[in-house]
Amino acid sequence: MPSSEKSPATGTRRFEAIPFQEATAARLSFERVSTRLSASLGSALPALLAESPDPDSSLLLFERLVTEASAEILRLLEAHPFLAHYAIAVFGSSRYLGETLVQNTDLLHTFLREKKLDRSFSHEEFSEALARFRSRSFERDNSLLLARFKRREYVRVMLRDVLKIAPLAETTAEISALSDVLIEEALREADSAMERRFGLPQHLDAEGRAVTTPFAVLSLGKLGGNELNYSSDIDLLYLHGDGPEPPAAPISNREYFVRLAQQVTEILSRHTAEGAVFRIDLRLRPQGNEGELAISLSNALRYYAETAHDWERQALIKVRYSAGNVQLARAFIRRIQPQVYSAEINFAAIKTALVAREKIERKRRRQTAAEGHESLDVKIDRGGIRDIEFLVQCLQRVYGGSEPWLRSGGTLFSLQKLHDKRHIGGHDFHELNSAYTFLRHLEHRLQLQQGQQVHRLPRSPEGLAIMRRAMIGLSPGYQLADLTSAVKQRMAAVAEIYQRVIYQQQASRSFLPAQGDFQLRSWMESAILDPTHPQLLERLADDAPDIWELLRGQSLSAVGRKNLLRFLGSGYGSSERYALVLRHQQEIARSLRLFESSEYLVEILARYPEEIETLAKINSSAPIASSGGLFDLSSLYGEDQFAGNDAVFAYIANSTATSGDKIAMLRQHFRHRMFAAGARDVAELRAVYSSFAETTSAAEAAIAAAFGIAGNPHGLAILALGRLGSREFDLLSDADLLFVSDPAGDRRLLTKSAEQIMQTLAAYTQDGLVFPVDARLRPHGAEGELLVTPQQLGSYLSQPWEALTYTKLRPVAGSAELGRRALAAVESLFARFADHDGFAEAVREMRQRLQDASAPEKSIRTSAGALYDVDFLSSYLLVKHSIRPKAGTLRDRLWRCAGAERLDKKDAAILDHAAELARTVEHLLRLVIGRNTRWLPAAEHARQAIEKLASQILRREFPEGLEQELLRTFAEVRTIYDLVVA
Repeated sequence: MPSSEKSPATGTRRFEAIPFQEATAARLSFERVSTRLSASLGSALPALLAESPDPDSSLLLFERLVTEASAEILRLLEAHPFLAHYAIAVFGSSRYLGETLVQNTDLLHTFLREKKLDRSFSHEEFSEALARFRSRSFERDNSLLLARFKRREYVRVMLRDVLKIAPLAETTAEISALSDVLIEEALREADSAMERRFGLPQHLDAEGRAVTTPFAVLSLGKLGGNELNYSSDIDLLYLHGDGPEPPAAPISNREYFVRLAQQVTEILSRHTAEGAVFRIDLRLRPQGNEGELAISLSNALRYYAETAHDWERQALIKVRYSAGNVQLARAFIRRIQPQVYSAEINFAAIKTALVAREKIERKRRRQTAAEGHESLDVKIDRGGIRDIEFLVQCLQRVYGGSEPWLRSGGTLFSLQKLHDKRHIGGHDFHELNSAYTFLRHLEHRLQLQQGQQVHRLPRSPEGLAIMRRAMIGLSPGYQLADLTSAVKQRMAAVAEIYQRVIYQQQASRSFLPAQGDFQLRSWMESAILDPTHPQLLERLADDAPDIWELLRGQSLSAVGRKNLLRFLGSGYGSSERYALVLRHQQEIARSLRLFESSEYLVEILARYPEEIETLAKINSSAPIASSGGLFDLSSLYGEDQFAGNDAVFAYIANSTATSGDKIAMLRQHFRHRMFAAGARDVAELRAVYSSFAETTSAAEAAIAAAFGIAGNPHGLAILALGRLGSREFDLLSDADLLFVSDPAGDRRLLTKSAEQIMQTLAAYTQDGLVFPVDARLRPHGAEGELLVTPQQLGSYLSQPWEALTYTKLRPVAGSAELGRRALAAVESLFARFADHDGFAEAVREMRQRLQDASAPEKSIRTSAGALYDVDFLSSYLLVKHSIRPKAGTLRDRLWRCAGAERLDKKDAAILDHAAELARTVEHLLRLVIGRNTRWLPAAEHARQAIEKLASQILRREFPEGLEQELLRTFAEVRTIYDLVVA
């Protein structure tokens, strides 16, 4: 259906605005296409082409589509113009997948018929799609069928990618899931052929019975990390079970599985009319190219324990199951962990791997010299993708031995974990995260163009222009007018971090290891060795002589100097931050105690140097501007929201900003409140309950703000338990929350609101999280529904320990009336346990269970006579003797029991004294070392800092040391506990 006449001037202007490389040929092509389209679709085409990274290819392939397609496809495009948009997006981003769409126009029907772009496909969905595709195909060549299916699915995956529907991690995970399905299918085909010829592979078990011998395909590299590219090789390891074969076996298991591995590799790597399914790389198997194609479990474990190079063990960081017998794969992965992660890393071996990295760079230089021109490789050049991946893997191995949580395959996920555990600083994390995302997106665009495994930027201006347009919208904050400069800038930033963290040269003999071994340092350890510090010190000598003298003098310990340099180094990164440092020199000098004693506060200062202004306000005794005066809170919070007195949180809750902006502001302000509280603790040496009052208030206000962000849902109340419930919320605390709904409310909508509130508080973003939320103290725990009604609460509390837990229940946000009903429902149940003959015995049994769980290690909370003794004792008395009210701090609860004459006042004083000591030490552990640990640290400086601060805050000495004071106090507490809870 030809298009009608258009205004020549308008058409010319619109056409000339399109960045064609061959404008004349494009005009002729456009005229031919226009004769096949309606006026409306033809007039929309220039705008679509103008947005295309490669409008020449887009128009050429679109002309083929409308010329070669059936009348049915043309009618489909006319009836649903968005399909033309999809086609142009594919054609402009990938010529090879554009060919796939031209040859498989039925894909347009699937985009129309199914909401295929709304979400990524799972492994199961790919399996079902492959089964359907196979059932409709007459193709007998399995390699060709799998290659064709892969290219068809890639069209959908890349369309979600280029339309910016799917983030990078989702795209690579979906490609990886598709790849697993293709490997499974190849294994099924090969296994079937081998079984028809030789029967099932078997071995004799311990009782002499013939059982089937398992076989598994494991993936490594990018596929192992679930981060496969469009055109990656896949690194595979073939593994089979152990055991002697039955006497009548036609061939040995070793030969059987080597042949099976050969057939799987052949199916996946054989070239077809659609190309190969994959390029297979088997060089990461034991002994590399010289090793057998398939290896038994026992031989593999022996190899990695006794023979493997360190880089081979490091490659196993990303190993995971892809196909075959999952139990065999799990057994290997579980048993290989001690070889990959250990308490003591062979740093000399890691240095050997780094030397191999240098060899790659020398090879690149020789390659550049031979080619006679410069080229930029985003993968292997200095500061590229490989450097980021290698840096992350090295840090995982250094810390993963003692911190199993760090053991994961994907680079971005692992980077996030290293940041969460403070092994990578905030600035470095965000730089590496953004650079890796940027470079991987660029790598994808390079590979999509021709369907080849390329990593170098194009040399031609035309090719660079296509890549620049392809990256628009994928690189916020990056100036892409000059793509090459933007890439070099990102890679230079990565190279600086890599150099500092991995190759850090020891600036002082005191930092050298005993035998001169290579030493991999964390970002915290290397801060004092940062190569920018000489320049920084030179500047400080001129700009801030007082601070320069502090660093040169003897008033700071090595730890204090390191921490101060970390902060100053972070401020040196920009002129604005450096000016901030210079403006507040006196505050820095007055805050030496902070730099000497608190890793927690120094970490925040290093990431957010602007918090130095908070120190200025604390040191000047001016109030922190977080409440009062700025706003009339009554107009921002309703009565039911339990707002507290924080105007900033109130503003966030009711702001017209986007949800994302509100969540970012919420995290930033809560971080500020926690920093201010911790800094005041160090500066004022205030009592721990005063600190808890401030941090609890901040947590309550944050929850009220999250409730407001969720739209102030009617018929919902949030109640606190645990430390938030007892008003003893601390730095790094979780929030134990209970969501109570009105039975008359819409349960589905209210559940969504509760989930949104949890997400707002606990989801990790670039600004971190507010605090973890734990809703497992609700009836029936994690298996119960998220929402509970007052009536359901009134019929619950089946265990004595739950009665103790619910003594701390109190409303913090939402409907005040619902909160009161929930408290009344719970209060009516306490009477049941007050009259229960076995109540004391059940309480003691639960307390013993918690004590045994941490024994024989010492614990400030769970050891005999520690905090849990005081907590259980006070809660037990409150329930047993129906003492009201039950909520409050440990101090409140103890003296309430004494006031009701259920606890001797002398014993109450001893318990109060003990609880204050333990709570103070527990708080200082978080403040000083930045972690929630069970007991005093082994590190001498941290232990001394905690003991000194505890002595100053509590105004008492510890003649035998803080540890002995704690143990002596615990003995007193346990004596009273045994008498009371009897």
